Amino acid sequence: MRLEKIRVLIICGIVALAIAIVTALFAVIGFTGPVRGILKTVAKPLEWCGTQVANAVNGFSEVFTDYDRLAQENEELREELAALKEQVQDDTVLREENTWLKEHLEIADTSAGLRLTEARVISRAIDNYSTVLTLNRGTVHGVKVNMPVLTPDGVFGYVKEAGLDWCKVVSLLETVSSIGAYTDRTGALGVVQGDLALRDEGLCLMTYIDKNADLRIGDRVYTKGGEESNYPPDLLIGEIVSIEADDSGLVVRIKPAVDVSRIDTVSRLMIICGYASEG
Repeated sequence: MRLEKIRVLIICGIVALAIAIVTALFAVIGFTGPVRGILKTVAKPLEWCGTQVANAVNGFSEVFTDYDRLAQENEELREELAALKEQVQDDTVLREENTWLKEHLEIADTSAGLRLTEARVISRAIDNYSTVLTLNRGTVHGVKVNMPVLTPDGVFGYVKEAGLDWCKVVSLLETVSSIGAYTDRTGALGVVQGDLALRDEGLCLMTYIDKNADLRIGDRVYTKGGEESNYPPDLLIGEIVSIEADDSGLVVRIKPAVDVSRIDTVSRLMIICGYASEG
């Protein structure tokens, strides 16, 4: 319908233009008779149509101009939005890096100036119940067998095998793991060991405890350290979650501070490669 109206306006405009030309010719040759007057009268509405056509053309031109301007503004807004998203991502990464460095330095500072090597998880053992991880650090980075492995939460385990640029580490939950330990409240001594029956529950045992030791659920357990231990003293192992007694003495279950099930290929760990005083 709108196109039909435009066609009519265009035709009227053309007719008005033709009448205007004829009228002008009459004026040039000096003819001012009634025919010229009639033509001018007829041309009036047609001239109005021509004006409307001109306005419509100008309107279309303005619409296309506005469209181009809006398209350019939208493109500029897209670029600004993309830049803002990238900046937010960069800020997030920087905050994570700063948090990690802060935790890294605090552990080194509060644990007798430990010399720590950062490592990432390459892979996890296929066995769902296994807590053996492969890290991206090896002998070329100063990593050796039996070196302790930490996270900012506490002790994870130790290096069981070391290659040129990789190493395998086992957690506290594995039966091959054993750490001399003490409780923070009373200093009760014992040994934290992995237990096959408790591994699926994410727990380990504290054994070789004096049967008269003062223990409570919630007591925190730390590494004892010493010359015969691969672990420096005072690293957090976990906390006591249950205490039972049997014929052999106390049976104490420990929940590790490090949630082994949450360690994956984006996790960062730290290997204790020595002390800062060693150079």
